[in-house]
Amino acid sequence: MSSPRTVTAKASAKTSRAAKKSASDEGMSRADKVNFISAMMDGLPSKDAPAKTRTEKVARKASANKPLKVEILRKISAPVIVATPSNALSDEARKFAAAIEDKVASGDFDALTPEAVQALMTALCKFYSCNVEAGNKFAVVKDRHSITGTDAMITCGALLKAVDLQVFELGMWQSWSGL
Repeated sequence: MSSPRTVTAKASAKTSRAAKKSASDEGMSRADKVNFISAMMDGLPSKDAPAKTRTEKVARKASANKPLKVEILRKISAPVIVATPSNALSDEARKFAAAIEDKVASGDFDALTPEAVQALMTALCKFYSCNVEAGNKFAVVKDRHSITGTDAMITCGALLKAVDLQVFELGMWQSWSGL
């Protein structure tokens, strides 16, 4: 009599043979399936370019038979950028921001005292929120790559802590206010 371990090994061997057979019955080997999936992940070549491999031919045939289904999960509205004439204070602020960026790039983190940073953060927070409340909505940073996610998280966390708010309260306020 065979042990339960031997029976299990025989069953798994039959299962793997059946899987190999079904893959060959479908006309695609395991390697072809892997290549097909990686081709789908990398994107398909244009219809004008000749198909070089069997995988490309199969991928084109599959994409030609099925229309691409796109589902929109969430719409994110783009900020409205209104061209405004420059003024002296704006020009000075841009120059000062560039000087701070240079200090950060050189690693000189003592260029501003904590009191100066606090004064700037306080003034900028007030100025930005007053603009948003007045209907002048614009992105808080120049572009998505201006700061890192870590920069944003550290600053947001510090701002919430400064006014004794929790992230939950921020989420509730955002859902109620629509901002």
